Amino acid sequence: MSKGAGLRRLWRPPGRFEDRDPDRRVTFLELFFDLVFVAVIAQLAHSLAEHPSWSGVGWFVFLFYAVWSSWINGTLYHDLHGVNDLSTRVFTFAQMLAIAVMAVHAGAIPGEGAPGFALGYAANTLLLVVLWFRTGVHDPDHRPASVPYAIAYLGSSLLFATSLLAEPPTVYWMWALGLLIEIVGFVVAMSRWTPPESQPGEAVIAVTPSLIERMGLFVIIVLGEVVVGSVNGMADLTPLDTDEIVIGLLGLGVAVGLWWLYFDLVSHRAPVSRRTQLWLYLHLPVVMGIAAGGAAVLETVRRAAEPLPDGVRWLLVGSLAVVMVTVTALTLTLESRRSYESVYLVAERSMLIAATAALAVGLTDSGAKTSLMVMVALLLGTVYTGLRVWAGIAPEPRSDPQGLSPR
Repeated sequence: MSKGAGLRRLWRPPGRFEDRDPDRRVTFLELFFDLVFVAVIAQLAHSLAEHPSWSGVGWFVFLFYAVWSSWINGTLYHDLHGVNDLSTRVFTFAQMLAIAVMAVHAGAIPGEGAPGFALGYAANTLLLVVLWFRTGVHDPDHRPASVPYAIAYLGSSLLFATSLLAEPPTVYWMWALGLLIEIVGFVVAMSRWTPPESQPGEAVIAVTPSLIERMGLFVIIVLGEVVVGSVNGMADLTPLDTDEIVIGLLGLGVAVGLWWLYFDLVSHRAPVSRRTQLWLYLHLPVVMGIAAGGAAVLETVRRAAEPLPDGVRWLLVGSLAVVMVTVTALTLTLESRRSYESVYLVAERSMLIAATAALAVGLTDSGAKTSLMVMVALLLGTVYTGLRVWAGIAPEPRSDPQGLSPR
């Protein structure tokens, strides 16, 4: 084998969607890539726990969207065009280094962390520009979309980089403009792209089985923030008595309830083709709400022996209400809902009632233990109503390829 042929095997062009293995699973490289986002999300959740106010929530949402934009773009590229070669690994590791820089500084925004976060975001976005533009170079079918997409992200990268020369609040307005340009670039790119014949015409984003699996794995990662929040909250209590242990375990109960709702109703189920984009972007408020819930659980457990501030209580009930409402919206996008409409209707109504009841708790002066008990009861109450319905229905029809069944 010639040296040039060997190099081409190591450094291949991006894969074409039409050539993707339909049985492809999430790779260890993708899981490794996701791990660095654990650090960023943990920093954002910690900052929110320290500032449970409307201002703190606003900064959390703003920065979380920037992190989500970084993750979803890297994820979609790897799922649709990644190949097992040296180039994929080099670009993935480079992105991880840039995200790590973001993680170091994410907890100090607004403030001294802004330059470092902007530098990391600009570097990661520039890598995405190279990846998506390279896809268009090697695949003419994607060129009409990849060019405006890459141009928009290049503009965003430049705005984040040049924000190093600005002063607050101009810095953050430049970031907001950069994120807006990314959204506009995405809309323009999708309007110009003609999907290949192998892909349904309505589905501008291909929801592959591996992408569905990846979403579930990312939800698991973010659910870890709720578990960590509960454990760290107990670890901060000295001395730790029985009542405080119960409160900490209630925090774990919140994680159990959230896991059950998402993985029984949404995970491993494909969306209807015309709702693929909605399915994809509804995951943003789900993971954002779970991460905020982790911050709320941390502060709630920490304050087991003292009155619970209104800001912490509202953060707890509000974040969980957001998750329940968004999971309800997600179920409306699923193909499997057609086979199990009666089950989904009961689950959806239960989640909306539970979300309303959760917000009502915010109007009270409930302490840490009562607030967590009510949240766990609402979450598991919704699970219980679903199990009651499951007990009275016939075995699952073979027409359901996702195999919806109670776990």
